[in-house]
Amino acid sequence: MAVVVRVRFVAAAVLLAAGVLPFAGCRSAPPPATLPAAVVNEEALAERTRREACERDLAAAREDVARSETAARAAEARVVELATRLTEKSTEAQELSDRQAVLQRQLDEAIQEVVRAKAKLRSLESRADAASTMAEAEIALESLQGRRGRANRQELEKAEELLRMSSAEFERENYGGALFLATQAKGHLRAAEVAPAPRGAAQPDEVPFPSPLAYVIHTDANVRAGPGSTFQIVATLPKGALVTAFARKNRWLRVTDDRGITGWVFDGLLSER
Repeated sequence: MAVVVRVRFVAAAVLLAAGVLPFAGCRSAPPPATLPAAVVNEEALAERTRREACERDLAAAREDVARSETAARAAEARVVELATRLTEKSTEAQELSDRQAVLQRQLDEAIQEVVRAKAKLRSLESRADAASTMAEAEIALESLQGRRGRANRQELEKAEELLRMSSAEFERENYGGALFLATQAKGHLRAAEVAPAPRGAAQPDEVPFPSPLAYVIHTDANVRAGPGSTFQIVATLPKGALVTAFARKNRWLRVTDDRGITGWVFDGLLSER
């Protein structure tokens, strides 16, 4: 609306300038009191010439005014059209914004539902894992207890204690804690089983342990055929692998794992369980 008022104001100003000011220049000068005839004729001719020029200017000004009025009306119509289109676009933009907000709320709700479903699924998976690991540990414990003298009593007692703790956490529905304790119990049960010394010729100055020791690999480690980095690599054990050590020579331990892989590992790559 402000643009329309300004257009009308400009048109009025053009009309005023074109219609009023040219007339001021075309007015006749007051006749002198007494002049010679020749002078009067010259003055009359000059006056007529001036009036003709003024009329031409006035006609040109009127044409300019007409063009300006036409342009002003076209501009006013264009402004109205643009204002209408702007209103329509603003309405569409608001509708789109409202729709986007609704969709975003629906997306947020869907994400929360997925998170809740995954948490529930994870809880069920942890429960199954814990129950399975506890059952495996209990079977291994019963098997070792029946061997009498062929198992490390101290490791068996520790495994029994950990299994009792695991059962208690399972009853509290702390399945992650139960799984962890049952896994620890299985580690002690592996250490409790007294395995025969691994095959292979004894190395000079090799010191056998009084009883096998349980170790865990804390970084990927090469298992070598002898106690030194120059010996052939027979296998590579990953981080977290469980092994049993039977002897030491300098910084090297003679070990074997559950798959029967036997050889020497540098003692800086493993630690006691």
